[in-house]
Amino acid sequence: MGDAMGNGTLRVLIVYVVLLIAGQAAAVGIGLMLDPVSKTAALATFIPIYYAMYWVAWRLALLIADRSPQAQGETKTDGAPAKLAAWLLAPAVLAFDMAE
Repeated sequence: MGDAMGNGTLRVLIVYVVLLIAGQAAAVGIGLMLDPVSKTAALATFIPIYYAMYWVAWRLALLIADRSPQAQGETKTDGAPAKLAAWLLAPAVLAFDMAE
């Protein structure tokens, strides 16, 4: 039982690190592409993408690697887009509610 949980956790973390490295490389690439045009625009674009990739990579890692046998047995057609949207936007909605 401990091996199965540890293996799933390790899988999520490995997928997270891989996605994070790819996302950060994309952020750097976008910043470098904008750098000749405007250094201010490059920095203003790079910083939000850089920090957003931590959240995006974590959500994608959970979506990709954290698939329990129970979730695989369920049908994905019933309300899947709404469920996915609520799952991805939950932190933003929570932050918005706390700001008000």
